[in-house]
Amino acid sequence: MSSRLSLCILWLALLLFAAVAQADAMDELERYFSEVNTLSGRFIQETTNSTGAVVERAEGEFSIARPERFVWDYSLPYEQTIVADGQQLWVYDVDLDQVVVRSLGEALGVGAAQLLSGDIDTLTANFDIQIGDDNDLLLKPTDPAWAFQQIRLRFTQGIPQRMEIADGMDQTVIVEFEDVTVNPSIPDDRFEFVVPDGVDVIEGS
Repeated sequence: MSSRLSLCILWLALLLFAAVAQADAMDELERYFSEVNTLSGRFIQETTNSTGAVVERAEGEFSIARPERFVWDYSLPYEQTIVADGQQLWVYDVDLDQVVVRSLGEALGVGAAQLLSGDIDTLTANFDIQIGDDNDLLLKPTDPAWAFQQIRLRFTQGIPQRMEIADGMDQTVIVEFEDVTVNPSIPDDRFEFVVPDGVDVIEGS
């Protein structure tokens, strides 16, 4: 076999591998939105600067129920709870004794929770989706009003494993999902926020 023919076969094999990898990545995304209705687990979140150094680390628990309901409950480094009931978004800072509430539709750029609690039609309408070299999904918002430049999303067997959000200001938020349970039974009142006594309520813009 000539070296030219060998190179041609290798090139075709690489093209085929790339096509299969892209199909697999999109299949993982479609599998999540078609098979997963609720999701719960733990998360570890790190914010890195332009040099890759970690400038902030947080962790907590999450619950998601599509469409557009979620609880993002931070325990470290400080207590904060983010709740969406499908219509409104509540951000409760325990130490500050205040909660900011706004329409969920106006809360662009919330990040992992909002993306994973939506639907695939909204996702494909709001993002240009490409496949990275490592078979991660690269999502670039079509609306410049969103508060980040790109999301890198990794699935394993239709379950989100890792998300990287580049904010366009030389910082990247990295979220690792752990102890994930698929389609757990989550009561509806988990996504209802009741303002604690003595907490100030601020209407967000």
